[in-house]
Amino acid sequence: MQELTRVELMPRDVGGHQPRSITGTESPRTLDQVRALVRAAGATRHRLYPISTGRNWGMGSGMPVTDDNVVVDLSGMNRIRGIDLETGFAVIEPGVTQRQLAEALRDTPWMLNVTNSCADTSVVGNALDRGDGTFRSRVHDVAGLEAVLADGSVVTTGGLDPAGRYHGRVAGPDLTAAFVQHNLGIVTAMAIALVPRPESIGMVYGRLPRHQAAVALEAVAGFVRRGNPADGMLRVRELALTPSHGDWTLPAGVDLDRFAVMGPLLGTTAAVELAEELLRKALAEVEGSEELLVVDPTEVKPDDPLYARALMSQGIPTCAGVRKALGVASCEQVDATGLGFLALMPLMPTDARRIGHILDALQSAVDAHSTALMAEWNVVGRHMANGVIQIFFDRSRPDGAYRAHQLRNDGNCVLRGNGCAIYRSDIDHAAADVWSETSTASLGMLHRLKTALDPDGLLSPGRYGA
Repeated sequence: MQELTRVELMPRDVGGHQPRSITGTESPRTLDQVRALVRAAGATRHRLYPISTGRNWGMGSGMPVTDDNVVVDLSGMNRIRGIDLETGFAVIEPGVTQRQLAEALRDTPWMLNVTNSCADTSVVGNALDRGDGTFRSRVHDVAGLEAVLADGSVVTTGGLDPAGRYHGRVAGPDLTAAFVQHNLGIVTAMAIALVPRPESIGMVYGRLPRHQAAVALEAVAGFVRRGNPADGMLRVRELALTPSHGDWTLPAGVDLDRFAVMGPLLGTTAAVELAEELLRKALAEVEGSEELLVVDPTEVKPDDPLYARALMSQGIPTCAGVRKALGVASCEQVDATGLGFLALMPLMPTDARRIGHILDALQSAVDAHSTALMAEWNVVGRHMANGVIQIFFDRSRPDGAYRAHQLRNDGNCVLRGNGCAIYRSDIDHAAADVWSETSTASLGMLHRLKTALDPDGLLSPGRYGA
């Protein structure tokens, strides 16, 4: 690594976070180049902050957590090292995008667990930060890792061998999860579990009256707890909370009076039909649920408003939702567009009483800061939901970003006060969220682990660090 001088990172961040200064950038394209970069950093004491494609929108985009890092852009490491069509695993590098992997899986028995975000986001980066896909949480897709440690050595976990072959989880301790939301090394490859392409897909979609949101979420969660015979993840989303006054803003076309229930049901034709029947029974007492649709996504036409959802239900990523919401023609414009947003991601309860109380408290915070938000619940399992709260603001207003960040901070306090821990953090709160939710003994263990592998703290300082 050549001698670098301190430069300023331009504030290209749709979330309006405080810009970080950086020491420089590096763009390795191979594992050996990453190893050389890490060894050189050990000699010069330059701190390294790796990013995959830098599209961590609403949470800091491509900016590091702390100042004066060398940003290591891994988007050029974009090889699909292998796809095992017998067992359903792909081994990919950090620069591999949703679009790239989904295209490679076309006409195979497998498909990708795509996210709602841009087709050109990194599969590896999103999975390492516990993003949610269309069919399940992506943390369940992470089967094994290859990572470069601070001394330049390479480790593999979870059954991914040094030759890049995935064998399945092998005997002995598995440190795969230790690299998820942590900073122990630079991940240079990941074994990803794919989704079997089903016999049948039923795409659930319905828009219900706003005041039914808490009741509908409890009904959907009850359906999941009692046993969904099909695969797939259901969402309650697009619930807008707007201030009673002020100059707030939301994406064009948002329906302030309704929210959406949506998600795919995957499996045999019989399993999907049974799942639909059980879901309708679960929602029977929810006002407006009789208008719920369950459609074959392959029959949805390109001019249908549900077309983007239909694509994702088939494992096909699309940028249409992001571009429509932010009013951009290209995802390259997201960090420079006039509409900003922040993301706050709490673990949420699913019982109607607690959800109603949380929504009332969030409404008070929205009114106090004259800034709007939209709430979403991804029902990732039988016990709770992953929440996604997006806070929108006009970046052209001098106080727009400030008010949004204040709402984000107050919203965090409201959620914590109601027992909702944060499961995914932005660049301003990654370390604090770990400290606030982790016991002293566990923090000590994390510190010892980090110190043993990276004694000088050169890799991703501040990223979920203890």
